[in-house]
Amino acid sequence: MKFVQYVALVVGAGSLARSYFADGHAASAYWILGLGVLWLVGEIRRWRWTAAFGFLSFVAAAGYGLWIGLSALWMLAGAVGALVTWDLSDFLNRVKEAAPEDEVPGLTRRHLIRIAIVTGIGLVSSLFGMFFHLQFSFEWTAFLAILSALGVAYLVGRIRRGER
Repeated sequence: MKFVQYVALVVGAGSLARSYFADGHAASAYWILGLGVLWLVGEIRRWRWTAAFGFLSFVAAAGYGLWIGLSALWMLAGAVGALVTWDLSDFLNRVKEAAPEDEVPGLTRRHLIRIAIVTGIGLVSSLFGMFFHLQFSFEWTAFLAILSALGVAYLVGRIRRGER
């Protein structure tokens, strides 16, 4: 699990830094690499604050990169790497407090499968949105917005009831 977390962190920091370097923003790239090293040290030393700080920093760097016209694919890879690292950091902190009867290996396996599925769907959806620009009428947009709101409300209701 830690290995997946570290790989995601290296992918996130490397993707962001690569794009900044390629466009001539070397100082920003060095800052991103420094934040990545700080986040990695924080994960090794179990500093809980580094995950939130690193996640916000990487997402802000990805957003700023999009704003100044850097490659959207590299910014997406950086943001997804940061999101996976942050999620696994939080999961590992929660698992440390688990009781022996909680079957930690099974929880870990299911969590990795879920995060892989969600990440895959998110990447495919993002890539589809980057390459295909669809025009919807107002009625279709309103319908999809209502359908999305109902889906989120249903999901929140199931989570509150404890169903899986």
